[in-house]
Amino acid sequence: MLRKNLRAGVAVTALATLGVWGNGAVATAQQTPMPRPSLNLYGGTGLIDMPGAQPQPDGQVSAGVSYFGNTLRRNFSFQILPRVSGSLRYSTIYDWGQQDNPGYDLFDRSFDLQFLLLEENRNSWQPAVALGFRDLLGTGVYSSEYLVGTKTLLDDFTLTGGIGWGRLSGVGNVKNPFCSLSDSFCERDRDFGNGGKPAIDQYFHGEDMGFFGGVEWRTPVENLTFKAEYSSDAYEREQAGPDSEFERNSPFNFGLEYSPNSALTMGAYYMYGSTVGVNVSLSANPKEPPVPQNLGAGPMPVNSRPEHYSRDGSWVNNPAARETLIQAIRDALRTDYIVVDEIRLKADAVDIFIINQRINQAPKAIGRTARVLAVGMPYSIETFRITTVEDGLPTTTVEIARSDIEDLVDQPDAGEESWQAVSLTGAVPSLEGEIWRRDVYPLYDWAILPVPVIQIFGGNEGFKPQLSLEFRGSVKLSRGLSFSGRIRQPVLGAFDVDEDDIDDPEKRELPQVRSNSSNYYAGYDPKLMRLTGDYLTKLDRNTYTRATVGYIERQFAGLSGEVLWKPVEQDWGVGMEVNWVKQRDPDDFMGFTDYDVVTGHASLYWNTGYKGLEAQFDAGRYLAGDWGGTVSVSRRFANGWAIGAFATKTNVSSDDFGEGSFDKGVTLVIPLRWSTPFETREAISGSLRSLSSDGGAVLNVANRIYPTIRDQDSYHLERNWGAFWQ
Repeated sequence: MLRKNLRAGVAVTALATLGVWGNGAVATAQQTPMPRPSLNLYGGTGLIDMPGAQPQPDGQVSAGVSYFGNTLRRNFSFQILPRVSGSLRYSTIYDWGQQDNPGYDLFDRSFDLQFLLLEENRNSWQPAVALGFRDLLGTGVYSSEYLVGTKTLLDDFTLTGGIGWGRLSGVGNVKNPFCSLSDSFCERDRDFGNGGKPAIDQYFHGEDMGFFGGVEWRTPVENLTFKAEYSSDAYEREQAGPDSEFERNSPFNFGLEYSPNSALTMGAYYMYGSTVGVNVSLSANPKEPPVPQNLGAGPMPVNSRPEHYSRDGSWVNNPAARETLIQAIRDALRTDYIVVDEIRLKADAVDIFIINQRINQAPKAIGRTARVLAVGMPYSIETFRITTVEDGLPTTTVEIARSDIEDLVDQPDAGEESWQAVSLTGAVPSLEGEIWRRDVYPLYDWAILPVPVIQIFGGNEGFKPQLSLEFRGSVKLSRGLSFSGRIRQPVLGAFDVDEDDIDDPEKRELPQVRSNSSNYYAGYDPKLMRLTGDYLTKLDRNTYTRATVGYIERQFAGLSGEVLWKPVEQDWGVGMEVNWVKQRDPDDFMGFTDYDVVTGHASLYWNTGYKGLEAQFDAGRYLAGDWGGTVSVSRRFANGWAIGAFATKTNVSSDDFGEGSFDKGVTLVIPLRWSTPFETREAISGSLRSLSSDGGAVLNVANRIYPTIRDQDSYHLERNWGAFWQ
């Protein structure tokens, strides 16, 4: 008992020290910029196995793998907001053991959230204080809550101390003070069944609570850090398996971490007095591109018109002059991979529809177009109306006076001033009157591209890469009408069929619409990913429509229709989608099964205007015939990065849904422009989801309207308007 009390006392002293040091100034606290807080083996900010309170820089993204004893963790973490961070984890605990299977390995998914309650004040002894929840939606394997404080001392030392409940109360035998409020606080269920739901009635419950703490020392050796901690995790269940060889002989952990640069950290540790651990993590920040972003050809210089320029517009009546002028504009814009789709010339104004093929920021493409017009248009033209076209849809018309461009081009505050000078409206479906229109149809395009696919947090392998070659071909018959297809041929690392995906109707309450996904992607046979005809058009300035027919995705084919109402200046829009689809046969290249369904949703899209947070609410019928709704929230950065989460709840019960209780996951979009010194609009996207289940499954449509036009509204254009002059 004395030994246990001594250990708890050490941790209590560490935490108390952080909280009670007065308001005395720290002499060197503001002398040296502090490095980014380090990560623990759970993927969040912390020591080795214990959490810390300091947040990562806003928007920081980290992915890593850690291993010690019989535990392997794959972690993905994100600083959601300056005071909120989250971690998604896929763990393998070897030799977990079951009554009928002593060598059973546990594969567990879990999600953590941490909230910064108090920021560290480097000019006083005030620590950072955070409240955290581990395994918030999991099965309870790592379920715990904690209150933790962290303080930096003398620039090179970081001291951490905390109080834990649940799994973090495994040692110490300190009575949970909440038990004095109600006896129910002394009871805690550690088995949450299928998981997937917040176990609010278990938070801060349990007879005991534990104390943890430790220190981090940034050594004189450049980029090398030493860590030591006292852990309150007893690892009882990991040691209980009949075949388990892991032993927790000590609560103390020690380790060294080396960070050769800001992106990579490698660590080695001596864990719990019995085993060696390792950790490798990669980090990036959407706000900090790893390469220069302003390489490439600069914009065309703009010279003001003479003071007494001619306002004669008679040139507009000369067909040869108009044709020469249009060709010159087309040639000049082509150097920036901007295609002129339509143009209308008047004596005092020009309307131009452009297709931006390569420039990542729409305002930059609009600015490049405005500069070309300012240089090349006759002096009589004063008004430029520039319309961006996305996937055949005219989206937003930006109107700007030529004289404003001439006045502002060399001003230091040109970005803000020019935004105040422009006006935005929803684009008309097509220009009318005497216009020039691009005549290139039918327009053919094809490519053969390598497609790397990484299966993460899925199956029992947790991580499996695959390389395929994909043929992509399309033919456009008009601006909005096209036919396209994709065929994928696996080359390396073909996926296997998951035995759990083999259909057994007697064991399933729902039609197998997603739980059999591995059947569609397994093996080295070529796979028809998509083969559709698509028609996208506008009904008026604010209303968009889409019709799709064919093999819409790998698992379903049929008909899909969509309508969206989204004014340019409005921060919300509404849409409706209806689909009739038939399930494809995984063993027949173009065949079908007997299952078909009518599915669709009404959708509300809302841009909150706060730190890039956007929300989407969907309600309707899903692929398995179940009814319900989906809430999606994402944080979109100005350069195109987007990280989000979604959750779907339908009339399928938690028991019928199975593990996870309801569909949920994390989405990620990384623009290639962020990591390359040249312009491109391509992006890498993917999702991390709990499981591929049948409840709450949606049809995958490649060209839904809202994602196509989203970046062309007033909010997104204003956010990136500084690029107008680049």
